[in-house]
Amino acid sequence: MTIDIELTTLTESNADSFLLTFRSQNQNKHILIDGGLKRDGRQAIKLIENIFEQGEIIDLVVLTHVDIDHINGLLSLFENNKVNADNVGLVLFNVPNSIVETELIKDKKTQCGYKEGNQLLELIIKKGINFTQAVEGDKFSLGGEITIDILAPTKSALELDHENWLKTHIGHDEDEDYDKEKLIEEKHKEDIKPQNLSSIVCLITCDEKKMLFCGDSTPSQILKNGLGETPVDILKIPHHGSKYNINRELITSFPSKRYLIPGNKFSYPNFYTIALIEDIFTNSMVHVPKGSWVHSERMNKDIQLDFVEYEFGTRITL
Repeated sequence: MTIDIELTTLTESNADSFLLTFRSQNQNKHILIDGGLKRDGRQAIKLIENIFEQGEIIDLVVLTHVDIDHINGLLSLFENNKVNADNVGLVLFNVPNSIVETELIKDKKTQCGYKEGNQLLELIIKKGINFTQAVEGDKFSLGGEITIDILAPTKSALELDHENWLKTHIGHDEDEDYDKEKLIEEKHKEDIKPQNLSSIVCLITCDEKKMLFCGDSTPSQILKNGLGETPVDILKIPHHGSKYNINRELITSFPSKRYLIPGNKFSYPNFYTIALIEDIFTNSMVHVPKGSWVHSERMNKDIQLDFVEYEFGTRITL
């Protein structure tokens, strides 16, 4: 049975929200990964309602972590009365600072640590929607044709003190020039923000196609499983293309000719990240939202990558 896979971008901002649709003769299945910002969630409601009107459901929702550019759009969606236990199959949702049983979470909603996380958890419980935590080594399946392997986070990453909110400079300096040879020689320094280390990383497999969604995770978390070289059809680069969330080993461990980087502030994605991809997989296709520097002919004219602009509702066939 042939399954056609389509990725729809549900944000055009510096945020994460992606809908995977698996179309087959029998039944379509849908996976929603993150919700972006509030405005993204409000804009996505009509699209999600159309799925429900066709007699289909959102089979799986993955909240990679509780940063507002991932969770707030989900809050908008779950506040909608049409989103309920009848049309949402399962939510993967990690509670920072604790590895506890689902029943204990229901008894103590404040386990989440952040206001938005608490609000979403309360909505999920109130509506009776199934949810569970997900850590390295867990595996989920949808109908037998789709498997979701959880590569991260580790249990120890979830036990870190998430109240220690650390800021990371994601973009390159505005006066910096793009020099691939110089950039790729930079020594990698890894992100240590607890909330990013707790990101759920999903390797989704269907019909011999693989898709890797990294949230805002880090190479040390993603590669800890020792999976070995695993080619993927699309790789969602972590954390808007921050140089602190990518390295050569991660790129070479998951070879791909197509990348997704949700970063469109002036200096996003970071020059270093683009230089690594160009150096390792020249002429790859890189999907970046409109507004990013990568779409400026003045700045990208010498970069040997195929930059493709996306906006809300852009559909990408995999």
